Order: sequence, then C-alpha cells, then structure tokens
Amino acid sequence: MYEGKRAQSPFDGSAGDRLRRMGLADANGNPDRDAIAVCSCIFAGQFFDDLCDYFESFEDVRELISGLSESAEDAAEKQKFLLVCLQYDAIYRSLPDPVWWISGNPIAAELFAEGFITHLKQLNQDK
Repeated sequence: MYEGKRAQSPFDGSAGDRLRRMGLADANGNPDRDAIAVCSCIFAGQFFDDLCDYFESFEDVRELISGLSESAEDAAEKQKFLLVCLQYDAIYRSLPDPVWWISGNPIAAELFAEGFITHLKQLNQDK
C-alpha cells in the first residue's frame, strides 16, 4: 500500500505528468491545443448549466456572462484564467479537477480561459 503524501499542487513536479495522463499535454509538457479546446467547451457548458441552476432569473445569467466577457476583453491573457476561477467561486462551486491542474501550466491556462469564455459567450447568445 502506498503511504506517501500525495502532491496537491498544480505547480509541483507532478503537474505536467497529470496533464499528460489526462491527454491535455504531450510528453514534453506542451499543451494539446485541440484537447484543451474540447475541455474548455465541456466545462463552459457545465458552468452555464450551473449558472442556470444557481440564478432564479435567466437575465441574471446573461448579465454575469456579459460582465465576464467585458472584463476578459480588457484583461491580460494570464488574468483571464483568474477571471474564470473567480466565477466558480462566486457561485460556490469548486474548480473542476482538470481545470485545477491546468492552472499550473500558463500556456494551457491561457488557452483554456480563452476557449471557456468564447464558448460561454456563444451559449449566452444561443439561448
């Protein structure tokens, strides 16, 4: 039985291996753009549903997404990921594990945030 302490930080040495095992990075630790794009769409769709469950009014959902979109337009690339994380926190949801591990790779985090926000805006317009 393994009795060692498991690392819990996306910024430690195991983070690259974890992303690789999830199919989000190659053997060299470079993000797989296509896999990150799919991941960002999945989590944006799930987050959209979480917003609809959290708010009583769909207008509140639209307002939040519009505010996030506007904030993201003015934000630096690295800040966009933080904006996404703050949205989860605002509705008392934990950051999904794959997203947590993505946070340790700046390039993957930027790709994820861009795709997440883009898909969320699209969902907001489709509804």
